[in-house]
Amino acid sequence: MEESDRLLHQAAELTETLDAVVRDFCDAQRVSGEVAWQLIQGLSDIRLERLRGESSSE
Repeated sequence: MEESDRLLHQAAELTETLDAVVRDFCDAQRVSGEVAWQLIQGLSDIRLERLRGESSSE
């Protein structure tokens, strides 16, 4: 399997997992999907900043 095919497969699996988690979160917390995905986006931005900061200090 080529690298690009492997990454596409991993992205599809991650998307399925995230969709299920977001759906459950929205049902449990009674929030919209849009709000949940905005939270994920913000958290992702923060996490990436931290990871980039950690790798630049190594």
